[in-house]
Amino acid sequence: MAAYKDLIGQKITKVTSNPGEPKTGQMWYNSTDGKLRGLGVVEAFSSAANLNTGRYNLTGVGTDTAGLVFGGDTGPPPETRRAESEEYNGSGWSTTPNMNTTRDLNGGFGIQTAAATAGGRPPSAPGGSNNTEHYDGSSWTAVPGTLNTTRFACGGFGTQTAGAVCGGTPPLSNATEEYNGSAWTSVNNLNTAISSIQSTTSGTQTSGIAIGGYPNLNIIQLYDGTNWTTSPGSLNTDRFAGSYQGAQTAGFYAGGELFPPSAATAATETWDGTSMTTSPATLAAIQKYHTGSKGSPSTSGFVCGGQTPAATNNTSTQEYNKSTNTITAAAFANGGNLNTSRDQAVVTGTQTAGLAGPGEAPGGYNSDVEEYNGTSWSEQNNTSLSRYNYGGGGTQTATWIAGGQTSPGLTTGTEEYDGTNWSTGGALPVAKRGNYGNGSQTAGLNFGGTIPTPTIGNTTEEYDGSSWTSGGTLNTARRSGQGVGTQTAALAISGNVLPSGYTKVSESYNGSSWTAGPSSVNENEVFAAFGDSYTSAIRAGGGGAARTASSEQYNGTIFVTGPNLGTSRSGLSGAGTTTTGLVAGGNTGSITNATEEFTGETSAANITDFTTS
Repeated sequence: MAAYKDLIGQKITKVTSNPGEPKTGQMWYNSTDGKLRGLGVVEAFSSAANLNTGRYNLTGVGTDTAGLVFGGDTGPPPETRRAESEEYNGSGWSTTPNMNTTRDLNGGFGIQTAAATAGGRPPSAPGGSNNTEHYDGSSWTAVPGTLNTTRFACGGFGTQTAGAVCGGTPPLSNATEEYNGSAWTSVNNLNTAISSIQSTTSGTQTSGIAIGGYPNLNIIQLYDGTNWTTSPGSLNTDRFAGSYQGAQTAGFYAGGELFPPSAATAATETWDGTSMTTSPATLAAIQKYHTGSKGSPSTSGFVCGGQTPAATNNTSTQEYNKSTNTITAAAFANGGNLNTSRDQAVVTGTQTAGLAGPGEAPGGYNSDVEEYNGTSWSEQNNTSLSRYNYGGGGTQTATWIAGGQTSPGLTTGTEEYDGTNWSTGGALPVAKRGNYGNGSQTAGLNFGGTIPTPTIGNTTEEYDGSSWTSGGTLNTARRSGQGVGTQTAALAISGNVLPSGYTKVSESYNGSSWTAGPSSVNENEVFAAFGDSYTSAIRAGGGGAARTASSEQYNGTIFVTGPNLGTSRSGLSGAGTTTTGLVAGGNTGSITNATEEFTGETSAANITDFTTS
């Protein structure tokens, strides 16, 4: 037997504390604890950002960092077919153009930027479809090639130019067809006819796998490009309508429906090419009729949508990981409450050194100021002017605020905070409310807002610590959104563009001019925003058609969905970074003092104790 040193390249070392970044396969003896330790494998699901459209009977392709889902149903019965398509980047979901044919239970294959779908069940053809569509990363296109066998609840695998579809109904089918990017050819049939397999087939055109399915439930069939073979290995738990991700030689199968019908499971099994093994990883809730990232490696992937007992139109996403790291999903968690409830205030600083300015309180506008230390809020000296719905920026010890609604009207007033006291700063050129603000006390940026009611402005003002000067003009006049970044690198997110409603379009500022940028996932106003820079930000909560708990993440290129707040609310404000953020106050139907802290996704080495036996 080979020695440990020969396998790993080093001896088992004696240390007094665990190494900061242990390597895979490394072991050490911790003399302080008297333990032999190393990295242990963790196999688990963690929560991820929600889909924009909750649904079931949807189809997924791609990988866990470049996924695509499309089609499906929403209920309760009678079911409503869906055409929506969404992309996943490993952090969250963004909406993409709809399919040309609304349908559910369609076969799918390919990658995020080159996918294909065929078959399915359109509203106009409940018995199934034979048409095909391609996705190129930006839009869907109907193509001439049609399936030889009309069907739905079929499975797909392979690439856009070398794919295959198998099984389906009605009637229960064993038909298999190969696709060359333009036309379909009938080939050898499945050994056993099955349906409800749209999310449990995977692999390539010459190395495919079909798992379970209705009504045979536990069988595994393998395709070599010519023939199907029934594997001696089978699912340990008979089921269909689950999700398989991986290849013919390795992958995992999660969730699904058991018999009697309507019962479901959260169980997961892993496949090694020969047999299935029950996994310690289970879905957070029992789930069926969901989908996942077919092309993911066997050690990672996601499942999304589907049905659970509590949610017919499920929006949840769960990521699967099998590695030596423990992954904790990004999330909001309750922090210490403000002493005074407030709405449409400004929050500046960081998660452990935050400042909340005045806002609209239950008794009217206030001038209250509080500081946050990462645990609790404490009262500080008040501003001279009571106000709400204004702009601001800076840190806990150097904040500026400007404009806003006062009694009896709008104000041009600017105030500065030095960590103890407030002093009067230079007045804005024009009174406004709903203005956006960001930057520092000596290099601040203020833009947009209502001037006066109900006119929405597109002006920008730059602050040098003593006076305001005019900057570049916004392309879209807007109010009641949020800004992040600095005076010379800023991002304006969403907002109200009365009388037409809301805008999703963002704009970036380079110190002299504004440029239209990507659209947010949702149109919104009076929300919180915080971030590291104008290319790395989070938007949370807000009001549009209704108050929301949703959040979005921006990476400089695209907005995607993020984890939900614990409480739906509008009029909240935020500060901090995309790894450690803070939101406070707002309106849940009544003005609130609630605070929530944001922590980004973390990954930590899973150090495990071992025995010598």
